[in-house]
Amino acid sequence: MQGRSVVAGALALAGGVAALVGSFLPWAEITAGPFSEQARGIDGWEGKATIIGGAVMILAGFRVVLGSHQAIARLRSRAAIGGSLVAGVGIYTALTVRDQLLDAAATQVPRAEVEGALDTGLLELSIGVGLYLVIAGGAQGILAAVVAMGAPDEAPAPSGAGLRGWSRGPGDSPGGSAAPPRPAVTDSRPPPGDAPNEGGGSTG
Repeated sequence: MQGRSVVAGALALAGGVAALVGSFLPWAEITAGPFSEQARGIDGWEGKATIIGGAVMILAGFRVVLGSHQAIARLRSRAAIGGSLVAGVGIYTALTVRDQLLDAAATQVPRAEVEGALDTGLLELSIGVGLYLVIAGGAQGILAAVVAMGAPDEAPAPSGAGLRGWSRGPGDSPGGSAAPPRPAVTDSRPPPGDAPNEGGGSTG
């Protein structure tokens, strides 16, 4: 079970790093012949949101990896929240990247012309590696929360018996401490030859 905590912490830590790095990489690329333009995640609110989610996962996973078993309870909620935020924003961006491009270009060029250029291939829109990395990092955070559900909140207490139980003597108690010695019983009866008679004298 202790290994399960380490796995959950490592997943959260790796997912947070992936989300953080991916936020600074290109999320989309527009190509028109020899010209191309890239949009990074940090350029919009989406990238800032994934940075926050990634930082939450990094902090939660780092404490668990360092050996703090009490932090596993916080990891469950923080990895789930951070991972869901990162993955949700990444998937939302991937599904709406075309509409976001049309809205941005509509301020300078009619929307219909941009749509026509995309449909005819004059403009090519592709998703960048940063967005894929962000989505993968969010998925790792959610997986870390699932793995952490089966991990104990505290480290199990070490057993005091162990292999020492094999070497206990017959008088030792199961807890490892020797049983108290029994008091010696002495025979206070006189020898048979010295027993007094009824008249108070000694026999023959």
